[in-house]
Amino acid sequence: MQITANKGSMVLDFYPIKDWSDNIIPDQFLRILSFRGETMTKRIVSSAIMNEDVISRTEDYGYKVTQYHTIPQYHSEEAIRYV
Repeated sequence: MQITANKGSMVLDFYPIKDWSDNIIPDQFLRILSFRGETMTKRIVSSAIMNEDVISRTEDYGYKVTQYHTIPQYHSEEAIRYV
């Protein structure tokens, strides 16, 4: 899923993730925050955090859902351990 601020300067992307054996990791998503086209942060978040982020930004800050990402992205084991 992708949500975008009103003027388009801030974008949050959420992608499903998978391991190197192509197994989808349930309840975990890659969250990428971009500002004016430049990636600011990348991290793995739970589906609860993703849902909270999307609801907060769309209802409280006027962000719009602009795309739905369905292609899983690879992750490293170290990243998943610290979520």
